[in-house]
Amino acid sequence: MADRAAWACGTGPGLLGYGSDPWCRWRTCRRYWVPRALADGVVGSAGQQERTDAHRSLAYAEADPVHAVRHRALSRPEATDPCLAEDTAEAAGRARADGERALSAELFVLAAELTPVNRPALRLSRFLTAAREAAAAGDSNLARRAANAVAASRPTPAEHVAALLAVVDSHSQALAGVAGLFERCRRLASSDPQSLAAIRANVSNSDPHEALGAARKAAELARSAGRPALEAASLTMRARMERVLNEGDSRATLDRALALDVAAEADGIANSPQYLAARHAIFDDRLAEARSRLTVLLAVAEQHVQEEDLVDIWRSLAEVEVRSGACAKALAWAGKALDASVAAGLSLGPACYTTALAQSTGGSFAAALRYAAYGERAAREEGDVLHRNRNLWMAGAVRLHTGDINGAVTAFALLDRTEDSRRPADPSVFRWQPDAIEALVAAGELTSAQNMILTFPATARQDSATGAGWTRARALLLDRAGETDRAVELLHAAAEVFRRDGLPLEEARTHLARGRIQRAHRRQAAARTAFQDARDLYLLARAQPMLATVQEHLDRLDGQGRSRSREEGRAGLTDSEARLADLVSRGATNQQAAQQMYISVKTVESMLSRIYRKLRVRSRTQLLAALLAHTG
Repeated sequence: MADRAAWACGTGPGLLGYGSDPWCRWRTCRRYWVPRALADGVVGSAGQQERTDAHRSLAYAEADPVHAVRHRALSRPEATDPCLAEDTAEAAGRARADGERALSAELFVLAAELTPVNRPALRLSRFLTAAREAAAAGDSNLARRAANAVAASRPTPAEHVAALLAVVDSHSQALAGVAGLFERCRRLASSDPQSLAAIRANVSNSDPHEALGAARKAAELARSAGRPALEAASLTMRARMERVLNEGDSRATLDRALALDVAAEADGIANSPQYLAARHAIFDDRLAEARSRLTVLLAVAEQHVQEEDLVDIWRSLAEVEVRSGACAKALAWAGKALDASVAAGLSLGPACYTTALAQSTGGSFAAALRYAAYGERAAREEGDVLHRNRNLWMAGAVRLHTGDINGAVTAFALLDRTEDSRRPADPSVFRWQPDAIEALVAAGELTSAQNMILTFPATARQDSATGAGWTRARALLLDRAGETDRAVELLHAAAEVFRRDGLPLEEARTHLARGRIQRAHRRQAAARTAFQDARDLYLLARAQPMLATVQEHLDRLDGQGRSRSREEGRAGLTDSEARLADLVSRGATNQQAAQQMYISVKTVESMLSRIYRKLRVRSRTQLLAALLAHTG
C-alpha cells in the first residue's frame, strides 16, 4: 500500500527504476521485464541471419519447453514445417492453459505460418485462434497481424468478422482507433446473416438502439443455428442494452442467457451473463448477491489467469465493499486492480476510477483527486468516454466534499458536456447527477439544479437507493426554496431507504446533509443529533475522510455554543455572524464558508461586511486579532 501511495504521489524510486512520473512508469511496464525479455531484445537488434542463428542457439539453451519451441519456430521464419507447426500449436495450447495469453497468441501465429499452404483450413483456424488469444492479452499489434493473415486466407464472412472483432477486443475500452472496423463488420455481415451473431457485444459501442436491435437478431440467429455459446453472448448484450435503455425486460433476458449454462470463461468473463448478473446486482444494491457471484467468478478467473478479467472482478468487488461500507476491503480490492493494471500495461482509466472511489471513502480526499486526475487523462488519451466521465465524477464528488464548490461545478459541467448523448444511462448505473445537483445548489445555481432534477427518469423507483439519492438532492433544493421542514422530512425518508438497503455511507451522508440544514437554521440540538448519527456510521465503516469532515462540523457546533455565551463580548454579533467569523478566522474562503453554512457566497460577502463594521476591522487578519481579544 505504501508503494502504491508513492506511485499516486509521484514519489519514490519508480517501477523498474524509471523515475517517479507515474505516466512514464506505466508506459515502461506494459510488459514484464525479465531476463528472457532481455535476450529477445538482443536478438531483435540483430540482422535476419543473426536472429535465425540466435534463436536456434536459444532453443537449445532454454529450459522451458514452451519457450524452447518458440525459439525453434522463430529460427524458421520463411519456411513451412508441419511437424514444427504441430509442436508450436501444442506449445501455444499449453501457454493458454497457463494463462500466458500473449505468448499463446504469438505461438499460434507461428504455428499457422509454419503450417503448409496445402492445408488452408488448418492455417486459417490457427490464425483465428491467434487473433482471439491476442484479444484476450490486449495485444492489438499481434491481433492485427493475425487478422490480416485471416483476411488473406479467403475466410467466410463470419470468420472475417471474428478476426476483425478480435482486433476491436484487443483495444479494450480504448476504441479511438478502431471505429472503422465496426462498419467493415456490418458490411461483411450483410452478405451472410449468420455472421451478424458474431458482432454481439461490440455493437454496444455504437448507437444503443442499434445495438439492441442487432443483439436481438443475433440471439435469434444463434438459437436457430444451435450455437448456445453465441446465443448466451447475444442475450447478454441484449440484456445490457435493455437495462441501459429501459426497454424490454432485461432481467428475463439475462435469465434466459444464464439458463443456457455456458461456462463464464467461454467468451471471456467480462462478456458472460454471469458477470453481467453480478453487475446488475451492484446497480440494484443487491450487494450480498453481487459479492457471491463475483467470488465464484474470481475463482474461475484465477484458475485461467486472465488478467483483464481479474482486474474487472477486483474492481467490481471494490464497488460492492464501498456500497457496503467496508472501506478497508474496498481499498484492498482497488489496490490489487491498480497494481495489476500497471504491471500488465492495461488502461489506467478504469482502475484509477475505482481507486479514487475507494480512496474517497476509506483513504484520503487528496489521493482520490490524484487518482481521478490520472484516470481521466488515461481515458481521454485512449478514447474511453465511459471511464473519463467516471473519473470526472470522482473529481467533482471529492471537490464537493472538501468544499471546493467551484471546482465541483466545473468538473460536473465538463462531464455533462462529454457524456455520450447516444447513451441514455440508467440512473442506477452511473449515479453522478445527484452529486452535481448538490454542487449546483451549494453554488447558488438553483435554476440549473432544478433543470437537472427534472431529468430524473419516471421509470426509476423513488423508494430505491437510486431514488433516495435523488430525493436527498431534491431536499437540498427545497431548503433553499424556503421549504425547510419538507426538506428535513425527505432527508429522514431517504436515510431510512439507505438503512433498509444496507448502505451505511449513503445513510451517513444523508444525516450529514440534514445536520447542515438544521444548523443553518439555528436548530442546534437537531443538528448535533444528525451529525452524531453520521459520525457513528462513518466510524463503524472506517470512512476516515468523511469522519474527519463530520467531526469538524461537531467541533464547530460546539464552538458556536461557546460563542453564544460570549455574544456580548463579540460586539453584538448574531449567531450566524459569529459562526461566519469563526470560519473565516480559521482560514475558510468565502466559498467554503458558504458551503459550511449552507448559504450563498453573496450572503457570506454581505454578512462579512457587517461583521467588519461591528468589530471595526478591515481584513481577515484584523478579524482574527479582534476575535482573540474578545475571547481572551
